[in-house]
Amino acid sequence: MIPLRHRIAPVVALCLGAPLVFPPAGGDARAGAAPVAAPVLRLAAPAPPPEWALLEREVLRANTVACEEYFRKYYDERGFLLCVERWGGDDGPDDAIECVNDWPHLHALGAPDRILQLYKKAWEGHLRQYTLARTTRVPFARDGMYYKEFPVMFDWQHNGEGLSVFNLQGLSDPEDARFRQRVRRYAGFYLGEDPGAPNYDAKHRIIRSLFNGSRGPLLRKATALDWTGDPIEVEHRFRLGHGERSYREMLAHFEEYTDVIGDHPLNLLSTTLALNAFMLDQEPKYRTWLLEYADAWVARMAANGGVMPSNVGLDGKIGSAAGGNWWGGAYGWGFSVKVPQTGKLEHRNRT
Repeated sequence: MIPLRHRIAPVVALCLGAPLVFPPAGGDARAGAAPVAAPVLRLAAPAPPPEWALLEREVLRANTVACEEYFRKYYDERGFLLCVERWGGDDGPDDAIECVNDWPHLHALGAPDRILQLYKKAWEGHLRQYTLARTTRVPFARDGMYYKEFPVMFDWQHNGEGLSVFNLQGLSDPEDARFRQRVRRYAGFYLGEDPGAPNYDAKHRIIRSLFNGSRGPLLRKATALDWTGDPIEVEHRFRLGHGERSYREMLAHFEEYTDVIGDHPLNLLSTTLALNAFMLDQEPKYRTWLLEYADAWVARMAANGGVMPSNVGLDGKIGSAAGGNWWGGAYGWGFSVKVPQTGKLEHRNRT
C-alpha cells in the first residue's frame, strides 16, 4: 500500500513553484522494446507558485488550525471525547468518532503530521472510552460497547459510520503496527478466524444477522431497547437528530426494527474490512472471501429477477426469514415506519 502522500508529492512540489523536468523514458511499450524506465523528476529552478496553489495551502492551514482548536475544546488528555457516552442508533459510539471525520483525508492531502497525531490520539481514546463504556439494560453491551476494539454487534449502517475514519488511515499511515493488527483482526471477525465472532456462514455464504460484530451475530428478534440504548433524560438537555422529544419517543422510533435474523445487503459494507486487509500485503484469503461474499449477493439478485433481496434466511434462501417474502426486514425493501412525534410514515429502506 503506497501512501497517498507519497503519490501526490510531485503535485505538491509543483504547487510550491518548482518546475518539473521529465527526461526521456528510455524505451517504449512495444513488443520486444526495452523496458520503460520510471520517470525521474528533477526540480530545475525556483519559480513563483501560482495563486491557486497558495490558496490550496491556505485551505490546509486553516483546516489544521480549526482541528487543533476543536481537539483542545472537546477532548481530554486521554483522547476521550467529552460527551455523554451512549449505545444506540441515535447517538452511539459511531457518532462519537465521526467528530474527526475526514482528518485522515486532510493529512493525506498535505496537512502537517500534527493532524495525523491528533486523529490517532482520538482513535486510541475512542477505542478505550467505548470499551470501558457499558450499558445497564442492553444485554449484549453490558460488558462494554466495544470488545476487541470493535463494536460488539450492530448493523452496518452504524458500524460503517464508526469505521469511516479508521478505514482511511492507510492513505498516509499504512505501516503503523497497530493499524495493521486491527485491520487483520477486524477482517477476521468475518473470515471465521475468531471463534467468538461466528458472523459468517461459509456454507451458505451469508452473514447471519443484520446485527453483527466482535461478539458475533444477534440471532433473535431485536428490541427497541437494543436499538435505542439505556434510558436518558432528553427534555431540556439534548436536541436529537430524528426529532424525538423524549426517551419514550426514542423507543417508539425503533419499535418496528425487529427483524434482523438472516443476511441483509447492508452487510456488504463489511467487505471494506477485507479490502483494507488485502491492500496491506495482498494476502489472497482476503480477496477470496470478499469475492465469495459479493458473488453470493450477485447470485441472489440474479435469482430474484435482477432485484437485490432484503430477506435472506439462515439457510441462505431468499424469503426464508421474517415474512416469507424477498422484501422486508429492518432497513429492507418496504420498510416504512411511523414517526412517533408526527404519526407520519417514513421510508427507511437502506437496500
